[in-house]
Amino acid sequence: MPKMLEEKDWDILLKRIKNGKCTPFLGFWACSEKISVASQIANEWARKYDYPMEDSDNLTRVAQFVAVTEEDEMFPRDEICNKITELSEEVTPTYFETPDEIHGVLADFPLPIYITTTYDDLMVQALESCGKTPTQEICRWNEYLIQRKPTSPDFDPTPEKPLVYHLNGCYKIPESLVLTEDNYLDFLVAISKEQNLLPPRIQQAFGGTSLLLIGYKVTDWDFRILCRILDEYIGRGSIGSIGRKHISVQLVPGNVAKSQKEKAQKYLDRYFEDLRIQVYWQDCHEFAAELKTRWEAFNRGTVKKYTDMTSIDRFKTEYERTGKTKEEADKVSILFLAADPTDASRLRLGEEFREIQEKLKLARLRDHFTLELPQLSVRPSDISQALLDTQPQIVHFSGHGTPIGALCFEDLAGKAHSVEPDALAALFEQFSGQVNCVILNACYSEIQAKAIAKHIKYVIGMNQEIGDRAAIAFAIGFYQALGGGRSIEDAYRFGYVQIQLQNIPGHLTPVLIKKDRS
Repeated sequence: MPKMLEEKDWDILLKRIKNGKCTPFLGFWACSEKISVASQIANEWARKYDYPMEDSDNLTRVAQFVAVTEEDEMFPRDEICNKITELSEEVTPTYFETPDEIHGVLADFPLPIYITTTYDDLMVQALESCGKTPTQEICRWNEYLIQRKPTSPDFDPTPEKPLVYHLNGCYKIPESLVLTEDNYLDFLVAISKEQNLLPPRIQQAFGGTSLLLIGYKVTDWDFRILCRILDEYIGRGSIGSIGRKHISVQLVPGNVAKSQKEKAQKYLDRYFEDLRIQVYWQDCHEFAAELKTRWEAFNRGTVKKYTDMTSIDRFKTEYERTGKTKEEADKVSILFLAADPTDASRLRLGEEFREIQEKLKLARLRDHFTLELPQLSVRPSDISQALLDTQPQIVHFSGHGTPIGALCFEDLAGKAHSVEPDALAALFEQFSGQVNCVILNACYSEIQAKAIAKHIKYVIGMNQEIGDRAAIAFAIGFYQALGGGRSIEDAYRFGYVQIQLQNIPGHLTPVLIKKDRS
């Protein structure tokens, strides 16, 4: 079964995104990592309430069964809202920074409207993590919702202040959820009877933009009902439709023979033919990663634009005020600091430096970087001297950290000398116009990173213990990406992906903190 869109389809999609003429639709399977409502809750309820049928992972049917047996239509809605509230507490802003997290990828796009058939607010959180100010609105498909005060009809969403429209309800309002089979039938009837049930701006998005459907299964109720609605707005002959191409990212049917998967694909191709929807058979994470890569390439005019430090070009002008020669100013300086006190467990710091050195030597943009001689067995007084002497734009510290966020350097006897977060942050404040990124490859260094990020644009720390293998893997991925022309943010993502690729636990340990979000 083909998984890739054709290049012409990608080109159309990316251009529409850039022009704000694309509207994403998010289904349950777009958020299965953190808020796995569709399968997790359905299976839990099936066991708890002794669901007798075989499709125990079908949330809609299981919810219908629970509503009937408990003799309370609101009971499953309240239960699912409580569950999502509980799961939502585990979601932090760093969740959206992973390169294959679809909400984070979409949030970076210059789009005014996002539509979701899920009950969570992950899309809202992702947009907020990007510094945007989203507005939420729900579809008012029943009498209770009609009585609620709506968003101002004059609201005109923009990429900076986008609208997140919950077509099937939001967990913050249990009465808004379209959950059981009866709910879906009532919802469809309401949509059919009341032509103006959907706000004009949403109707315009349906008919006037390319739709990007992500995280749906062909057998799910939310997808089937959505298709009926889409047929009204983008089907052949629909009023207001202007014939743009659309894309649906479909999850490949599981536990079926290849021939059956091919039949499912042919069925959907035939089903979507009149709607001009191109089917993309792929896991949401894989699609998100490819979409992000292609979007960045689409927006990247030259290699220099890749490197966000605020770009290598900025550093090329520094020699006039720093005393550097023109040749020196053409390169980004990286300072490697390390401390491995004799009274602490031994670390493979030399290996980490050699890996960084090798990756930069092999890099496509190796001539743009200078890796300074490593400063080993660093004492507190050595740090300021090294910063003054080398004038680095990137500072990489490798060593030990304490659970309270202090970094361990060495005293005159070679034993551990801890430096508190505020003290080191005060030092980096003196170099805020020079240093652009600090990497603290040490245990529990997130606390220190947050302190330094008050003065430095990018700081990477560790939110828990990190072993030698994971620390070295992160460094490998980070500098491979940096030497390949990627931004600091991309290099950070490549770092923890490298940990994953080597099957090492703890890929979520590294945390990127930005000055403007601290």
